[in-house]
Amino acid sequence: MAQGTGTPKVNVVVTNGNLQRQVQVLDGVAGLVGTSVSKIGEIVTVYNYDDAVAKGYTVADEPFLNKAIQLFYQELGGNQALTILGVEDTMTLTQMATATNTNGLKKLLLAAQGEITVVGLIRQPAEAYTPAEDHFLDDDVESALLASKTLAQYQQSINKPVRILIEGRVADLTADVFEPNTAANGYAGIVLGSNLNDGSGAVALALARAVKYGAHVKLGNGQNGALSISQAYIGDKPLEDFFPEELDAFANAGYIIMHRRDGAAGYYFGRDNMASDDDFRILVHGRLVDKAQRVAVATATPLLETTVRVDDDGQINATDAKHLENEISQQLLSQMAGQVSNVDVNVPTDVDIVNTSTGEIEVKILPLGYLTWLQVTIGLTSNI
Repeated sequence: MAQGTGTPKVNVVVTNGNLQRQVQVLDGVAGLVGTSVSKIGEIVTVYNYDDAVAKGYTVADEPFLNKAIQLFYQELGGNQALTILGVEDTMTLTQMATATNTNGLKKLLLAAQGEITVVGLIRQPAEAYTPAEDHFLDDDVESALLASKTLAQYQQSINKPVRILIEGRVADLTADVFEPNTAANGYAGIVLGSNLNDGSGAVALALARAVKYGAHVKLGNGQNGALSISQAYIGDKPLEDFFPEELDAFANAGYIIMHRRDGAAGYYFGRDNMASDDDFRILVHGRLVDKAQRVAVATATPLLETTVRVDDDGQINATDAKHLENEISQQLLSQMAGQVSNVDVNVPTDVDIVNTSTGEIEVKILPLGYLTWLQVTIGLTSNI
């Protein structure tokens, strides 16, 4: 501060803009848990493919993770953080996702301290590994889907929500198809199909699409162009060899799949299905609620242990309740402008705040609509 002049005095500087301080919440920060060779147990953040190679994720030392990282940045087309946890080839997808396993996904999320918003789980088992027979997917995928719900619920309970993409590793294309949307887990989705014909699932591709754009943008948004891959398979079968009704069946079962679109070149993701049939059956709905939770928490946290006026019956004063509603509404509308149709915040005034010291805040998000299907009516006419 510059030295004053003239007679001694107190100088006051009045600042503006403090009441509407912008809460910074990032839409997409990616994490990846996958089979490693030389970096088992290590958590490393990389920012592009060359950076990953420089940090040891080379073709020679980390062939499996190298492919995933390369695919991620190929699709991303720029620099962005990807935080990776390598695990041994004996760690199953289920073990990665289990809430009590402190060496799996839980370890990565703890280290990230809430920064990761979308995470992928991928695996390359040891050569001796044999999946159960008569399963469309490796049964490890099915059990991982169920196990991941507990960890995701925990993350939401500590205000660090995350959505999980699990590799849909195909075991037997001829077996009855497992239906993810019967699992009642809107936190997780199974990516079915890959740019490789080895039965893997291109989680890195879906992960890149998720974090490249805002939380409200669907993986298959046609305005963002085709995916960066030149071929696609489900199991070892080229995508083009599946009848349209077969691909529809995968989509209706709740998988995240790729497909071709009439009049457009290349491959696109279909619906961003999650493993549920409720409000969170698509990824964008979950990501929007996660973002709203982060914004609401960041806005409300500075109010902890502050005072509010109460009416004669000990309930929160209506004026103070309205002020709190406005504070949170303004932050949500500012941070999520263009991502939602509207928000509604309600602070109930019928709460005994004096005796409970507990205020309540209710937030509702009106999402955007999505043109997943279009019906075009065409006919001849004798005049126009």
